[in-house]
Amino acid sequence: MPISLYRRRIAATVIQLAKDDPSLVKEVIARLRESGEIEADDLVYLDRIADRWMRIAEENGSKAASAYPRQARG
Repeated sequence: MPISLYRRRIAATVIQLAKDDPSLVKEVIARLRESGEIEADDLVYLDRIADRWMRIAEENGSKAASAYPRQARG
């Protein structure tokens, strides 16, 4: 397998993980930065993707809550 194809597959997998579980990605990035394994500005793009998907999830949660309000029980 050519290296460029391998790198694209890895990148696609990481981006999908940022979409599926953004809080995990942010936690891993924070740990890597804290331990000094990556530079402070490395993985900024991935951090932004995770932030974006966290906002989308929050917005979807808010929309769902307002679309289906809880019924009062008596």
